[in-house]
Amino acid sequence: GAWNPPPLTKIEDTGISKLALSDLVLKVLYFRGDMQGHDIADIIKLPFNGIVDQVLEFLKREKMVEITGTQGFGEASYRYEIMGEGVKRAVEAIERTQYAGPAPVPLQDYINAMNAQKRPDASIKEADMKKVLDNLIVDKAMLDKIGPAANSGSSIFLYGPPGNGKTTLSEAIGRVILGEDMYIPYSMDVDGQVIQIFDFVNHTLSDDQAPVRYGTGEVADPRWVCIRRPIIIVGGELTMESLDLVYNNVSKFYEAPYQVKANGGMFLIDDFGRQQVSPVALLNRWIVPLEKKYDFLTLANGQKIQMPFNVMIIFSTNLD
Repeated sequence: GAWNPPPLTKIEDTGISKLALSDLVLKVLYFRGDMQGHDIADIIKLPFNGIVDQVLEFLKREKMVEITGTQGFGEASYRYEIMGEGVKRAVEAIERTQYAGPAPVPLQDYINAMNAQKRPDASIKEADMKKVLDNLIVDKAMLDKIGPAANSGSSIFLYGPPGNGKTTLSEAIGRVILGEDMYIPYSMDVDGQVIQIFDFVNHTLSDDQAPVRYGTGEVADPRWVCIRRPIIIVGGELTMESLDLVYNNVSKFYEAPYQVKANGGMFLIDDFGRQQVSPVALLNRWIVPLEKKYDFLTLANGQKIQMPFNVMIIFSTNLD
């Protein structure tokens, strides 16, 4: 019943136009110099056969790239170099966005995947909590409070003096309720705007990174990366701005906010009340997401997009 990325066999399967993929390949060649075909495919996380080879063939016909040699057998081993027209096109693409990484997935594909990978309904037993808290001494009265709160699958508010284990308890709740690993995309596309989702600071790769293979021999879409369900912790550094899309004016693409990176997992707001923003404003920010299970984010051009909000939020504070 686990969700897996679908197979890719042709450009149309990506949900991204050939022109957009061409611009991405040209930017990779512009920034990195001449490269072999399989290296380009590895950077933009798309299969060479059927997709990257078709994009390179198109660019070759348009005299934007040319083959400068080979270091093996087959087209994937050809070395490709960007030419005059390609440089001109790459510069135009860079003016729009400097993003030159894994090809993004369409927004709707991301929404469908997150809804298919919701956190499982919690069914935590006392023994489960004791197992993940085996390095702490926790009395039964506390376990009897934590268990039902975690099983509710809703938001949790923890209050207590400094150093009494609130953060440790929160992480334990996350470990016991989140379930199996999940897939997230490296980035996603919203009307030509790129939003980067995966990062090595907030996400931990799954131990099993073997690509999913289908009975027909096709490999699952490599634009999706398998991670452990995220447990993201923020403290006094949290601001209202960091809860919306973060736009880089230099690179001209977005970074997803904390709650999007936490989708499918847990988001712990530690030291609640010590942020630069008032507690009331911060709580009001979560009213709609917690009730409706979706959130609204705003692009730099003012366009609003609706995102799934499949996140368990834990507020932790030592303030009365």
